Amino acid sequence: MVWNPGQRLFGGRYIVERKLGEGGIGITYLAKNEYGELRVIKTLKEEILNNPAWKPHRDKLRQDFRDEAVRLAVCRHPHIVQIENIFDEGNMPCMVMEYIEGEDMGKRLQRLGMLPEAEALLYIRQVGEAVTVIHRKGLLHRDIKPRNIMIRSGKSEAVLIDFGIAREFIPNVVQKHTVYRTPGFAPPEQYELEAPRGEYIDVYGLAATLYSLVTGIVPTSAEERRRNIPLEPPQNFNPNLSDKVNQAILRGMELQSKQRPQSVQEWLNLLDADFEEDLTEIPPTKLITTNTSSQTTFVLDQGEWKCVHTLKGHNSMVQTVAISDDGQIVASGSSDNTIKLWHLETGKLLRSLGRWFSGHSSMVHSVAFSPDGEILASGSWDETIKLWLIGSGKEIRTLKGHTNCVNSVTFSPSGQMLASGSADCTIKLWHVISGREIRTVAGHTDSVWSVAWSPDGEIIASGSADYTIKLWQVSTGSEIRTLTEHSFFVNAIAFSPDGEILASGSSDCTIKLWEVSTGSEIRTLIGHSHPVWSIAFSPDGEWLASGSWDKTIKIWHVNTGREISTLIGHHNYVRSVAYPPRTPGVYSLHGQTLVSGSDDDTVKIWRCE
Repeated sequence: MVWNPGQRLFGGRYIVERKLGEGGIGITYLAKNEYGELRVIKTLKEEILNNPAWKPHRDKLRQDFRDEAVRLAVCRHPHIVQIENIFDEGNMPCMVMEYIEGEDMGKRLQRLGMLPEAEALLYIRQVGEAVTVIHRKGLLHRDIKPRNIMIRSGKSEAVLIDFGIAREFIPNVVQKHTVYRTPGFAPPEQYELEAPRGEYIDVYGLAATLYSLVTGIVPTSAEERRRNIPLEPPQNFNPNLSDKVNQAILRGMELQSKQRPQSVQEWLNLLDADFEEDLTEIPPTKLITTNTSSQTTFVLDQGEWKCVHTLKGHNSMVQTVAISDDGQIVASGSSDNTIKLWHLETGKLLRSLGRWFSGHSSMVHSVAFSPDGEILASGSWDETIKLWLIGSGKEIRTLKGHTNCVNSVTFSPSGQMLASGSADCTIKLWHVISGREIRTVAGHTDSVWSVAWSPDGEIIASGSADYTIKLWQVSTGSEIRTLTEHSFFVNAIAFSPDGEILASGSSDCTIKLWEVSTGSEIRTLIGHSHPVWSIAFSPDGEWLASGSWDKTIKIWHVNTGREISTLIGHHNYVRSVAYPPRTPGVYSLHGQTLVSGSDDDTVKIWRCE
């Protein structure tokens, strides 16, 4: 039986749109839930259940299917497909998952041939983080390969899917697992019914997947290798591949499991090993003096950075933080779809915005205070922008016009206009009082990740997944120039307080400083080992803070490009950093203050006395 479009499932809670595809024993459908949101429903193929050869195993098939759903439900991570529901439709077990708009990595490779090294590493690190979570739950994925990695449309985010053969494991204990493998991506122990099981099984799959991403070919299978057919080093197919990545792949694909890194994190560390050694050549000025559960302390030329507050209240990743112009309030937006307001001095929670029916229906990716501190703007992946009254927490209005996720919002210096950047590749200008759309600016060929307004209000800068930065004339919407020196997605941009310098942070792990008047590159700041996701100038323009997916915050001296310190304390990606403005009684009283938001669900307040 095949479900037809319009068919209602689970008491009408889901309506089938169309069939998406089918595998050996499963079939998937695109459906809508009660709120009109797209979802994927996976079930077993009826002909399999009715096949005489499978009839004795029907109950086990159903139970294994439900076990897959439960295993998937307990593995919560931004790079793991999320499950919404589990139910039975008649005698057919069903699981409902988020619908990931985009393409799988296998199709991406067919289209592009191979990926640039930086892009491949970005995705493989994301999947590696996800697999680490799976292992902490006592599970092995056992089927990591390009076809089981989805890339969200218009976003630099990979999502691991298909847990159909995931199994529980006890490290290095001989266990019996169903023999299943994808040639080229499965280690030799997966060809055996009984063998020791450990994280090194998925290490092989990750390394083999990276091999395929940077070469465009499927590596020699473990079975062929055991017949003395050699594995060609990936550099033989891609001479531009770095030595460290070439060696990391070969280490991860060792035939003998004991010769591989024994954990995913150990293998991921190999991808950064050479880079970390280079850092010792130019040591930053810092000294870790204390490392407790509550704070880590660093000694700088100017003083001592301390984490003075860790704010806990969000129940998912903190995507964005901003500080009001009076230096009193911190706003944070999260993947839990809410916004929280905190008192900067004490860390006390003041108010939550967007709870119940008044808020966003998807993650809040950007927040910004109006210059007078009365209004907060929030941009969300539900494709809308909301304006909120700070004093009451009441929603003023919702701005609709973008046709994809809103990634960035920023007020003009006068506070009369708002600019927004979106995954629909456009920037929109809005009149704040009326909510009217003033202009749409188009020119990027991929998602706009960040927008920034120059201090004089005459220029808007935009950073995009098309690897470029564009400067636009506000009055006309015309393009002034395009900056093209980054080799990967531009995730963050910021003007210096005097408007003379533009800083950009990229997934190529670098920060670049540009002269606004000419568009010439001043210098490149190198130090992060993972994508730079957020940057912010200090109020005096002397320092630049950067937040990275390497879980650190770095402080740089703008005039020299020298790394001053690294702040360690977050346990996951640092998504956002923000300095308060130079406000009497705030900046001067506390020295430098910095706020950061992370995928560890927390906001941290740092101070340099």
